[in-house]
Amino acid sequence: MRLMVAIGLAMAVMAPPRAVAQRPTWPIVVEKNVEARMRDGVILRADLYRPDARRRFPALLQRTPYSKNPGSDDRFRRLAARGYLVAVQDTRGRYLSDGVARPHDEGEDGFDTVEWLAALPWVDGQVGMFGGSYSATTQLLAAPLRPPHLVALFPSASYASRYDMVFQGGAFYLADGLSWNLGQAMDARRRALDPTADRDGEIGLSAADRRLLRTRWLLALPLVGMKELDLPRYMPGYFEMLAHPSYDDYWATFDVAARHARFEVPAYHLTGWYDALLNGTLANFTGLSRNAATDRARRSQRLIVGPWTHARPNASSTAIDGVDFGPDAGLDSFELMVGWFDHWTGPESSRDFPGPPVRIFVMGENRWRDEPAWPLERARPTDYYLSAVGPANTRNGGGLLASVPPARGTPPDTFSYDPANPVPTGTSGAYSRAPTDQRALETRPDVLVYSTEPLSTAVEVTGPVTLEVWIASSAKDTDFTGRLVDVYPDGTARALTDGILRARYRASKTAPTLLEPGRPYRLTIDLGATSNVFLPGHRIRLEVSSSNFPRYDRNPNTGAPFGQSAETRMASQTVFHDADRPSRLILPVVPR
Repeated sequence: MRLMVAIGLAMAVMAPPRAVAQRPTWPIVVEKNVEARMRDGVILRADLYRPDARRRFPALLQRTPYSKNPGSDDRFRRLAARGYLVAVQDTRGRYLSDGVARPHDEGEDGFDTVEWLAALPWVDGQVGMFGGSYSATTQLLAAPLRPPHLVALFPSASYASRYDMVFQGGAFYLADGLSWNLGQAMDARRRALDPTADRDGEIGLSAADRRLLRTRWLLALPLVGMKELDLPRYMPGYFEMLAHPSYDDYWATFDVAARHARFEVPAYHLTGWYDALLNGTLANFTGLSRNAATDRARRSQRLIVGPWTHARPNASSTAIDGVDFGPDAGLDSFELMVGWFDHWTGPESSRDFPGPPVRIFVMGENRWRDEPAWPLERARPTDYYLSAVGPANTRNGGGLLASVPPARGTPPDTFSYDPANPVPTGTSGAYSRAPTDQRALETRPDVLVYSTEPLSTAVEVTGPVTLEVWIASSAKDTDFTGRLVDVYPDGTARALTDGILRARYRASKTAPTLLEPGRPYRLTIDLGATSNVFLPGHRIRLEVSSSNFPRYDRNPNTGAPFGQSAETRMASQTVFHDADRPSRLILPVVPR
C-alpha cells in the first residue's frame, strides 16, 4: 500500500462547474516533530506546514506508517501555501512516534489527533483528512467515531473490509501482504537494533532483499514458517492475519463497511480500474451514499475512477504496461482536492458540493463520463454462457462464449492444477494489476479460454463482473480463478479484471466447508469491476484456471488448515457447461 501514501489529487477535467473563490498564496512555516498525546498517554509526532500569518486556518491531516518525511514535501508546502495548516503524522510505533504499532487499528488515534489539531492556536477548528491506501484507512476508521471537528475526507484506494482485502475470495494476498509486512518490519528492526539511529525518513527492503522475496521467500512453505528478517518478532501482525483465514471477531476491528451508518462527513473517493483496492473503494462510496448517518453525508459522497493502478496518478498517468489510454486519461488532482476542502471549510459548506456524484473513465473508447450513481442503474446483467466445440485448454482450443445456453450433454473441460507450477500473475505492482497481454499465459494447458466471435457492434461493460461456474475437483479444497479479457483484432489479449475463490469458502467466509471430491458444485466468483467498450472486431474472452501466483497464495489441494502445511498435491479440475450445469459469465452491459 506504499505507493499511495499521500494523495491529494484532482483532475483538470473534473473542476466543479461553479468556480471556487481562490485564497491568496501564503508564505509558510515548517515545524518538525510536534507532539500530540493520545488518550493512553502515548506521544505521536507530526510535521506541521502552516501559513505564516496572524490568523487561523483550517487544517488538513495525513497519518502515515511510511514516515512523515518522505523525501519530498512539495505537496504539503503547496497545500499550506493555499491556506491550510497541514499536519503529517507518523502513526503509532512508526518512525518518530512512540508506542507499539497496531497495524490498521487507527480509529482512536485518528480521533485524538483530529481533536488535538483542531485546538492548535493556528487552526480555526475545522479539520479535513486526506491520503491514499493506508492513509485512507486512517481516515475511514477515525470518521465513524465522529470527531467533533472533522469536516471532510479525501480517501484514495481504500478497503471497505480489511478481511476482503487480505483474503480475496478466501485466498491470501501473498505478494502484497508479505512484501508490505517485511517492509514495515525494517523500521521496527532499526528501532530495536540501533536505538540512536535517525528515524526521520523512510526505510524499506534492500535490493538484495527484494530479489530474495521474488526468488525464494514468496515460494516458501508453510506460510506460517516465514522467519526471514525476524518477521515474527518485528511484525507479529502478519502471523495474526494467517491465524484468522475466516472472517471472525479479529477482522471486525478493521471493518469499515460495518461502520458506514456512523459516518457524518463528506468523502471524495478515488481509485483506478487496475487498483487492487478498487472493490473496496467502490463499496465505500456506495455504502456511504446509501447508509451514512445523515442525509447531508449521503448526498456528499463523490467518486472518480480512472485507468490507473494503486500508484498516485498525475497528469502523465496515461498508460499502464505499454497500454496508452489517451491524453485525457491522466490526473492532476491537486486542484480537485483543494477545491473539495475549500468548499467544506468555506462559506459554501452549507450547500452541496457542485457537480455529479460519479465520474468514470470508459476504456476502449477512452473518454470520461459523468454518472448519477454507481453501479449504473441502466446496466443490464447479460449472460455469456461457456461452451466448447473441443477442449477449451489454451487460446487455440475450442472454448466459446455464447448468448444462448449450451445443449444437453455438452462435454466438460478438464485440466490439472499443480501448485508446484502455478499460473503466474505476470506484470503487476504493489497492490496493482495491469492490462497485461495474456497470450503467453493462454498457451498453458491449465488455462481454459472461452471467447465470443468477433463483435459486429460495440459492447460496453461497466460495473461489477461475476462468474458462475460449475466445477468438480479431485481435491478436498482448491481454487478457481476467472479473468475478463478484451481481445483485439490482431490477437492482443488485454486483461481487464479478475477474481479468485477458494472452494471451501464457496458458501460463507465465516464457516468454510471442504469439497467432496468428484461432486459438482456451483461457484460464484467476484471478478471485480471495470468500464470498457469492446469495439467492433474485438472479442470478449474469459480465462478460467486455479492459480494466480504470487498475487495469491497457492492452494495446496490438501484440505489442510490454512498456511500450516508444506505438502502440495496435484488436482484434476473439471468445468461443466451443459444444459443441466450451465456456467456463465455475467456482464453489466450498458445499452448503446
